[in-house]
Amino acid sequence: MSNESRENVEQSADPRVDLAVLRSELAWDRTLLAWVRTVIGLIGAGVGFDKLAQYLHQARLEAGTAIVRNGHLVGLSLTGISTVLLMMACLQYWQSRRGLAQIKGSRQARMPAAMLAAIVVIVLGCSVFVVLLGDTR
Repeated sequence: MSNESRENVEQSADPRVDLAVLRSELAWDRTLLAWVRTVIGLIGAGVGFDKLAQYLHQARLEAGTAIVRNGHLVGLSLTGISTVLLMMACLQYWQSRRGLAQIKGSRQARMPAAMLAAIVVIVLGCSVFVVLLGDTR
């Protein structure tokens, strides 16, 4: 099949349909990138809670009024839950794009940049979770 005939298969007869498909794809990209931004913030908050709790606990130990160390669990929870939520968002994003490709009768050509950014943040979140989990203090 030549390039010209492939292009004709992927384009519909109505340009409004093509624009609607493009709008949908761009909306999914924006939504996934918003999830990425949110998860980066939650991972940072988790690390912040963990380090703040570590500092406060150490200060209380020196003063002789130690408190329960729940900050470590809060930090682990924020990091772990946010990473799992981003994985779920990626799965939904991928299913939506695959469903649209099936409706259009074409296949996805390459991985979108938004998905690549999400995968990088998932790896980052898993790494931070493992580091916080191994921090026994």
